[in-house]
Amino acid sequence: MVILHKIPLELAVWIFGLAYLALVPPATFSICLFHQLGFHNCPGCGLGHAIYFLFRGSWRASFESHPLGLFALCILLHRIYILCRQLYFHNQKSTT
Repeated sequence: MVILHKIPLELAVWIFGLAYLALVPPATFSICLFHQLGFHNCPGCGLGHAIYFLFRGSWRASFESHPLGLFALCILLHRIYILCRQLYFHNQKSTT
């Protein structure tokens, strides 16, 4: 059984971040320094918007927001998988 205090911080951050991008529309809230300074073409914001649109199934809007959105989502999902696998095998070793 996985106890919450044993979950790596990186894993929690990636899962929370993707959940946030899946649930919160892009225009709701922004902590982006570039956006607050008046720039509207931030590559980081574009990736966030692209991932949001991917979760909604809007492939075209995702690509228009940032062409590498699908690639970034795949990288993040792969990293989450690796961290979960490491956590699982670490817990398996500690129980035996």
